[in-house]
Amino acid sequence: MSGRARELAEKCGNLPILVAQEIFNWSTVLVSGDHPAAAALADRLLTLSEREGSEENLGFAQVAQVHVRYYRGDLLGVREHFAQLSPYLDALRRSGRPGTPNAEGFASVSEWSLGYPDRARAHAAHAIAFVQDSQNLHDIAFAHYMAAWLYRFLREPGNVEQAATQALTISEQLGFSYVSNLARNFLGWARAHQGSPGEGVSLIRQGLSDMLALGSRAGVSEFLSLLAEAQALDGQTDEALTTFENALQANPEEIISRPHILTCRGELRIKLRQTELAEADFREAIALAQKMSAKSFELRASNSLARLLMKQGKRDEARAMLHEIYNWFTEGFDTADQKDAKALLDESPA
Repeated sequence: MSGRARELAEKCGNLPILVAQEIFNWSTVLVSGDHPAAAALADRLLTLSEREGSEENLGFAQVAQVHVRYYRGDLLGVREHFAQLSPYLDALRRSGRPGTPNAEGFASVSEWSLGYPDRARAHAAHAIAFVQDSQNLHDIAFAHYMAAWLYRFLREPGNVEQAATQALTISEQLGFSYVSNLARNFLGWARAHQGSPGEGVSLIRQGLSDMLALGSRAGVSEFLSLLAEAQALDGQTDEALTTFENALQANPEEIISRPHILTCRGELRIKLRQTELAEADFREAIALAQKMSAKSFELRASNSLARLLMKQGKRDEARAMLHEIYNWFTEGFDTADQKDAKALLDESPA
């Protein structure tokens, strides 16, 4: 819609048409990976929806806020807007608008990032139950894809494979190429972490290539990091280091991905005996995670830094740092990262 057409629609009071157009604009821009522009459109959509007043559009405006705030690292904003979305879920379900329930998938990975793995699992389970009730197969596929994303953060490759396979099967049967490509990336990561790194690299390369061919760049930083992890497991050390760098440069506005990418790159640099660079990566990851209140990313980077400091004989520094972040958590003690932290603390007694 041109600026003149928008102006006329506003003068005529045709807000439903304006809202529908802004939803289309926002969706297109978000998928392109232009997160600042998507955030501006999400704000405009919220303003228009508040003026228009229907529950369906008010709900979708909150969906838009959840999506853009996640990618930009505003995790507390994700929580706030998902809470504001909840009263409109029934209206969104009745509307049958594709994609509307999937904000809960982003709420799930956001809660994990904030340090609440149990809440994250509950969100993922509820998202799948919600879309199964709706019988919207696209949303069912996307909900399983988002569950795979969460399981990747939880370091559960078997669950990643199961969820990604479900998303991929539905998407390939029904021609949902966008979701197929996304799910294939996580399936590749799972295969790589379960002993088939070469296959994993190939799957992720295919998913990335097909995704970019469709003009989709949302999450490109995350998917490049999946590829780098698979390459590292496949012994492609130099290629993995380059891919991690590409992941950091691909879309600097995808702030949410940076702490994990830096932590993974630091681990690879340790294997290359680049200890000073590795330490810098870990410390930068911790600082970024702290700015976002991303306690799970902070813990993961702190585990890596603590291991390095202990090898350098700096056990007191390592223990003090790790003790502080580990003791913050109130749930998720069965997760891999928290088990790693406890093991490190146990091997470094006060």
